[in-house]
Amino acid sequence: MNVEINSAMLSFLDHGIRDGLFTSVDAAIEEGLVLLAKQKQLRKSFSVSNENELLNKLDTGLSSLDAGHGIPASQAFHMIRSQRH
Repeated sequence: MNVEINSAMLSFLDHGIRDGLFTSVDAAIEEGLVLLAKQKQLRKSFSVSNENELLNKLDTGLSSLDAGHGIPASQAFHMIRSQRH
């Protein structure tokens, strides 16, 4: 399979390999595809088709929090901020 990559991404890959972020171009592309698949699954898990489905998901989340399965808000915000960078 041949893939064309623009010069900015080639530079990113070169720097990433040189800095040890990736072991190879293939590894970088594979990691990118894994992240895309996770992102797609995450979007799917948060999407709702109607109000009842949204309310059911909110109830499930609240029940989970009530059962002690939550994390501190500071930790949640830290996770969100780190994913944006």
